[in-house]
Amino acid sequence: MNSYFDVVVLGSGIAGLATALAAQRLGLKAVVLEKAEKLGGGTCYSSGLIWVGSNHLAGVQGIVDPLADVLQYMHFLGGGQEDKHNMDTFVRQAPEALRFFEACGIPFRLVTGTADHYFNVAPGALRYGRTIEATLIAGSELGAWQDKVVRPENALHCVTAEELFASRGRNWDGSFMAERKRQDLRGLGVGLITHFLRAALREGVEVRTGQNVSAVVPGVGVTLDDGGSIRAGAGTVIATGGYESNPELVASFEGIPQWHTCFPDSLRGDGLALGSRAGGAVHVVQNSLQLFLGLPVPVGATGRTEIRLAGIIELTSPHTMVVNERGRRFADESVFQRVAARMREFDVDRHQHANLPCYLVFDSQFTKQYSFGGMPVGEIPPWVQSAPTPEALAHKLGIDADGLTRSIQRFNGFAENGKDEDFDRHGDLRFPDRPTLGTLREAPYYGVQLRPTGSGSAGLLTNADAQVLGHDRCPITGLYAIGNAAAKTELGVGYQAGLTMASGMTFGLLAARQMAKAKAQQPCAIGPGKTA
Repeated sequence: MNSYFDVVVLGSGIAGLATALAAQRLGLKAVVLEKAEKLGGGTCYSSGLIWVGSNHLAGVQGIVDPLADVLQYMHFLGGGQEDKHNMDTFVRQAPEALRFFEACGIPFRLVTGTADHYFNVAPGALRYGRTIEATLIAGSELGAWQDKVVRPENALHCVTAEELFASRGRNWDGSFMAERKRQDLRGLGVGLITHFLRAALREGVEVRTGQNVSAVVPGVGVTLDDGGSIRAGAGTVIATGGYESNPELVASFEGIPQWHTCFPDSLRGDGLALGSRAGGAVHVVQNSLQLFLGLPVPVGATGRTEIRLAGIIELTSPHTMVVNERGRRFADESVFQRVAARMREFDVDRHQHANLPCYLVFDSQFTKQYSFGGMPVGEIPPWVQSAPTPEALAHKLGIDADGLTRSIQRFNGFAENGKDEDFDRHGDLRFPDRPTLGTLREAPYYGVQLRPTGSGSAGLLTNADAQVLGHDRCPITGLYAIGNAAAKTELGVGYQAGLTMASGMTFGLLAARQMAKAKAQQPCAIGPGKTA
């Protein structure tokens, strides 16, 4: 089937839906093509947070947040790997993008109880006012599209991020959760996608699932696996997400052993392949800190596992520690960025990664107070190893028993004295008031191997209008890349929860404006039966 649109968007995560919504709002005819049968991609596996400095929601609450402070903080995050023009554009345009999509019907709110990741560490960091989320939304708002959004099986997506942070993994009231599920109320990434999909459909965006694109022809459009084609009069946008579920590309760009994707299987690097075949340059952000540790949680009786990030509850709570196969701690567990840097460390003498594989170890004091793996407090699944002593647990996990015993004894001394003399573990930078040190001395002891996961370091190289750049660093006419399909040059090496979503929204709007400008400059509209 052949058809014509002004804008063809590949991918239905936040970057794709935001771009299509903005394009339609600006008078362009947009279509979203999603390879999978359900919409939302990697966004549905996220917290749905949006990080925007100097935003109007903070201003309403009297929070002073000058752009100069935001830029200072962002350059700290960038670590020298950022494109300063792209970063400056993002910082200045993100507040406007937030207003634009709010005007499209997306209700946003500030998230309380969480600070910038490097609050009290980095210049320009803020205690409160930059982290935003969409409000809860009922799935019924989508009508016939209600069941077309991805809902990960092991994720809790009927709460807000603020509620999730406040609970710190403690039990939810059963009737409360039952009522949320009965109403199909959606929060986090699932809720964000539901909001944007509803707005896009109401605006007139056409959305198609099960669409396999075989080639992108800049300035022309796309061809499909079934032999059909779709013309794009103003531009084609690659917003297909990353390659985190493609082991070969992960091995090429990440070089991290035991990787387990935290995204759906559909994220295979399609956009990277399509864009590079169309002449786009690929860029790698070196030493990216978008690297996490997670728990591979079984999905029912399917034999599959979905990764659950351990950095929100398990690694930040008292009575837990992380060790390598020698039984030794290697970082401040409560701050995942510090762990990420040590995961890349290579031991020359042993000729292998120094701290992979690694293991989460905890005791019964933790299980009595906090949730493990999203389970009710006190419930430990059978796939977690347990033993009456640290030595016995070490043998079950296959790690050095003497090393683990010594590490626990040393850690217990730090916990009793209130100071971690090895790695200065004193609390998650996002939640500085929460305790994180606690002894491990109450049997039984528990342990499980953690798996590295995260967002890819490579993507298509783009400019500040989200145009894909060729190897000569010149923009390719009519071709754009946004979200995880694009190299995160506006962010650099650092990580701050909410930046990815904000980037997708901001550069989606900028790309839509650029395409609207390009269409306005065309001598006449080109469509079926028309010529230039």
